[in-house]
Amino acid sequence: MDGRISALLELGAGFNPEFTGRENVYLNTAIQGFSEKDTDERFQKIAEFADIGEFIDRPVKTYSSGMYIRLAFAAAVSVKPEILIVDEALSVGDIFFQQKCMTHMQKMMEGCTIVLVSHDMHSIINLCDRVLLLENGQVTFDGTPVEGVSQYTKILHDEHFSGSKETTERADILPQDVAEKITDLVADFSEWVRVPDKNRSGVEQVIIESLSITSQGKPINVVQQGDIVSIRMLVHATTDMDEIIFGYNIKDRVGNALFGENSLCLDDLGLHLEAGYNLVEYSFRWPEVYPYKYTITVGIGQGLVSLGHVVQCWAHDIASITAVTPGRSIHGMFNNDLESLSVSPVQQVKESASER
Repeated sequence: MDGRISALLELGAGFNPEFTGRENVYLNTAIQGFSEKDTDERFQKIAEFADIGEFIDRPVKTYSSGMYIRLAFAAAVSVKPEILIVDEALSVGDIFFQQKCMTHMQKMMEGCTIVLVSHDMHSIINLCDRVLLLENGQVTFDGTPVEGVSQYTKILHDEHFSGSKETTERADILPQDVAEKITDLVADFSEWVRVPDKNRSGVEQVIIESLSITSQGKPINVVQQGDIVSIRMLVHATTDMDEIIFGYNIKDRVGNALFGENSLCLDDLGLHLEAGYNLVEYSFRWPEVYPYKYTITVGIGQGLVSLGHVVQCWAHDIASITAVTPGRSIHGMFNNDLESLSVSPVQQVKESASER
């Protein structure tokens, strides 16, 4: 190619830890073919973008990872490359600098090709117009960001359950007559995920044996506001049971519960379950939440008090969903619309007061 390539790779690549930040900037730009005079002219802008203050004249071995990446990014983009390669580097640093970098890269995309290597689905959705997915060193997908994120999440999901997803042995686990009846009733039952013992908790007089989480009849990987999420479960009760409720819970990446609900919200005073196997299906509409990866926990309780029932069986973090918000900015975990807005020029307010 005819042009300049700049790269922001693993932390520390291209910098001499014994040199100061200033010396490393001059070293980095010199490698890119810039003279000392060229760097003199752009150094102030590099220092302002990095915003590390007096540390610019201290050895980079004394930097925190956030300071390091600030200076590295500022130096990398200062050379105005035709191609910028960013490999996971922006996963460090504070959120304000990450936002600053994202905004800068969006502006750069008008005259620069950016190759972004990342596992951050939010960055992929918002920055990229094409996605290549690598699996075991092979390109397994080449297409749009939303489709790429969906495919990637599916691979992670399959890997997560690779040791417990026993679809090929389900007929041996279930009584043959039960397996045949379920297969007749549910066409895609062979694709359902068996719930591992390690994911279950509760009294377990009712057990969630296997489940499927879909949207519009297809396995769900990526979801956006308004999508209907359907949960289907095969459960087994040891005896006839009354006052049974079903619910779900959505958690963020660190396990914080964001939202959820149970069947008591339907003004239903609990359901009756017959002893043996039962098929259960319920659904909810996905709200507008911050674009990120979330896990789904589904559960069965017994009782008529929403927060005081007996936990019969919870299947914890049984599936992962990536939320996206194409074309929308989420100002927090979710958006809460303004109720009203008014603007009153101060001069008119003063005149109205004097007239009184």
